[in-house]
Amino acid sequence: MNGKIKCSASGCCRSHEEKDSTPNISRRDFVKKAGLSATGFVLSPPEGTKLMGGPYTEKDLQHLVPENKRLTPEWVKSLTERGEQEVFTSHTDELKYIGMPIGGIFCGQLYLSGDGRLWLWDIFQSNYQREGPAEGGWRLDQFTFGGLYAKPRISVGNDKHSIVQGFALKVVSHNKSIIKTLDQDGFKEITFRGEYPVAKVTYQENDFPLEANLTAFSPYIPINTGDSGIPVTILQYEIRNRGSEKLDITFAGWLENKVCPDLGAGTAGVRKSEILIGDQKVTLFHTADRERLNERKGFGNMALSVLRDGDIKYSAGVGNEVEAQSVFQSIVENPSTRQSQSFDESLVGAISEQFSLEPGESKEVTFLLSWYFPHYNEQSPGGGQMQDIEEFSLLNRHYNNMFNSAENVAAYVTAHFDRLRSTTLLWNKTWYDSTLPWWFLDRSFISMDCLASQTCHMFDIGRFWSWEGVDCCEGTCTHVWNYAQGMARIFPSIEKEQRQRVDYGIAYHKEGAISYRGETRDRYTGLQFATDGQLGTILRVYREHQMSSDYSFLKSIWQRVKKSMQYIIDQDRDQDGILEGNQSHTLDASWEGPMGWISSLYLAALSACSEMAGELGDTEFSEKCKTLLEKGRKRIVNELFDGEYFIHIPPDFKSINTNDGCHIDQVLGQSWAWQVHLLRILPREEILSALSSLWKYNFAPDAGKYRIDHKTIKGARIYAMPGEAGLLMTTWPKGGDEKAVPGMAERQEDQVHWPGPGGYFDECMNGFEYQVASHMVWEGMITEGMALSKAIHERYSAKKRNPYDEIECSSHYVRSMASYGVFLAACGYQYHGPIGYLGFDPRIHPENFRSPFTVAEGWGTYAQQLEESGQKHQLSIKYGRLKLKSLSLRVVKRDVTVDSVSASLNNGKIDVTFLQNEDKLLLKFNTIPFKESTELKLFVKYS
Repeated sequence: MNGKIKCSASGCCRSHEEKDSTPNISRRDFVKKAGLSATGFVLSPPEGTKLMGGPYTEKDLQHLVPENKRLTPEWVKSLTERGEQEVFTSHTDELKYIGMPIGGIFCGQLYLSGDGRLWLWDIFQSNYQREGPAEGGWRLDQFTFGGLYAKPRISVGNDKHSIVQGFALKVVSHNKSIIKTLDQDGFKEITFRGEYPVAKVTYQENDFPLEANLTAFSPYIPINTGDSGIPVTILQYEIRNRGSEKLDITFAGWLENKVCPDLGAGTAGVRKSEILIGDQKVTLFHTADRERLNERKGFGNMALSVLRDGDIKYSAGVGNEVEAQSVFQSIVENPSTRQSQSFDESLVGAISEQFSLEPGESKEVTFLLSWYFPHYNEQSPGGGQMQDIEEFSLLNRHYNNMFNSAENVAAYVTAHFDRLRSTTLLWNKTWYDSTLPWWFLDRSFISMDCLASQTCHMFDIGRFWSWEGVDCCEGTCTHVWNYAQGMARIFPSIEKEQRQRVDYGIAYHKEGAISYRGETRDRYTGLQFATDGQLGTILRVYREHQMSSDYSFLKSIWQRVKKSMQYIIDQDRDQDGILEGNQSHTLDASWEGPMGWISSLYLAALSACSEMAGELGDTEFSEKCKTLLEKGRKRIVNELFDGEYFIHIPPDFKSINTNDGCHIDQVLGQSWAWQVHLLRILPREEILSALSSLWKYNFAPDAGKYRIDHKTIKGARIYAMPGEAGLLMTTWPKGGDEKAVPGMAERQEDQVHWPGPGGYFDECMNGFEYQVASHMVWEGMITEGMALSKAIHERYSAKKRNPYDEIECSSHYVRSMASYGVFLAACGYQYHGPIGYLGFDPRIHPENFRSPFTVAEGWGTYAQQLEESGQKHQLSIKYGRLKLKSLSLRVVKRDVTVDSVSASLNNGKIDVTFLQNEDKLLLKFNTIPFKESTELKLFVKYS
């Protein structure tokens, strides 16, 4: 986030200090702890959501954040029960805000609306526009400073690059024809089910004999970045005859030629549309021709194809008045080419398929929308230059290496259609083939759609580059990406490339510092180094090492990683494991003095480096890091734990600080340690107390109201409206907020033009909340952790805003990919590819659990089930491969001894040995080379 508007050995059974690290909290204990009530919600609940809690007593409401949350039993139950799929409908007014990214990763941004239309055509270049100031400037009391969170886009009439495009059905029966567009104008009954990256839309009407079911997606195959980054949207329609007689049907799609959409009216030049007929498809191909046109924004081409499976009709020119009737009329005339006289002349073409359906019969019709707009030209991410390329005008999107036109894209997808479709849908099925709650699976993966937005870019020079959110705060910022866990687990090769090419490549300084925005300069603050960013980058190296199949990645950068750790160690003036000097960080400030937040992250980085050094045989550095870790873990408790939570001790109050406040990231280091299964860096008792304090003091059932009532801090942005719950960044239950932001008391509300770092304290920001949620789940605080995630999920209710656009300082903010970390915590997932180790310790319904998982070179499904005499486990690879030598499990039933473990691979018996350490079980095998369809079955028998 930035203040400008521009927008030991890993994998072994752990030692006794981890005993009972994930306690089972009984429902009775939690009811007592949280003060559950079955009665109503005294504050206004978010529209369209179940009642979270209440009623609140007068004593409760004396506090800005009620300590007793009074969560209702029904809402608590909904946190972990499987529940039902969320389906949005036209009847409940849930479709208007929906915009699910539906193009390939790093291919621009294209939305699918709730009624199945395509909108927000940012495939040329970004045209994101943040909300402007209200009349008279930013008026915080009028809730204007919330951008698209406070005032979300509506899918109709809010698109700068609006394109004439659509689909329609024409039905002929008894010489009478009926035309229906596939949108809310054509059908009264529409449902939308979004399972990113797959969307499912249904169209029905009581008095219309046809039903249409749309499955829309772009090829999406975890681990496989190439096939996941194709600039294409697949729209596969199943048309079913629900009537009692045979029907003759024409299904048409049309698309406007919008090459170079920003060229002004009257610009000389020619847009051209032509029909290309092949054996497997028919394509409407849109191009443009003008001298030096390739130097303009949006130059390229686009295409609409239909896969051949019937009688194809087409028209390269629909006419000036484009509506469904004119589309069907034009395809009768069959013109195969047309060109415009200037760039302000609309040029629309159409293609269709004709077929007949008997009663009860159905047919699939598949359209491909492909595009090729590879040149950045005048679009300059960050407004400057990259060190590994001289000028941004030379940049091209990554797909320029794969294709040379939209027709070429369509040809590739057509040739590989069965594989691309089946593998994408296999991932979709694998992800949802789980016992975890439907809402939780949705929310855990939705944030991954930022890779298919204008936030994230991949260039044809091989460089990955990212804003923090769309067009906001450039440079693949280390301290924002510190929180994002998703991409590293779904597309690990990209994160590894970022560590090698950028963090320990062009952003690396010889003394060991890493520039936190990728290049060697930062045009906002002049700072090149962020303490939390560098510490997190070291931890991410360890994560990327674990998500590798061998040691080559770690060996390639280890010496620089070691030096970057030493750079931080040198700032530890007393060499006592605690940082005290200037510490710049993600809240756009530099804090002085020791604090739980940065120092816990320091300890986690030391622990990770100790592990990495040990694996590579660098014993001296491993021991050095371990010594500092032991010193620091004692001192941080003795000096920074106030009896309830970890605080910040500033040397003075001349700069921003949290002093005695309860800060959201106070134990971030331990949270990170769980993500890469390090030994504990902080004692469990103090950690549970700190997390309980965050729940007690920072989780507000009405976070929006807190922002209004808390008068000490001014300038917070709106990421929770009145009536919406969330975890606040910092609260001061023991006082001290008046000292947190120097000069804040003198500021007037109407003088605030930008909230600045101090305003962040009163905000709810998804990525930070997910980080705490994952930590709580890892520690066994299941209800609290799941409640934090569910609160975010309900804030993004389709009745209020776009569920598929998680916002911080801009749309599709990458920090929200911390949501995947909550999923990993729920699974108790551990993995270390180079040593062939995998582990699961489910936190939610371990007696009957099933979930997807990813590894360095593949993905699959893990399941376990408790039986009277023992427990069954099953591990299968659905895609790719896995090398497995050891598997860690938890003994589900308490206080039992394992008598034996039997194992079979594809129904053939294999050898296995086991070691039980209290309730942990480590299984060892001769290396098992998993490939697709390999299945391992285990039975753990109790004595």
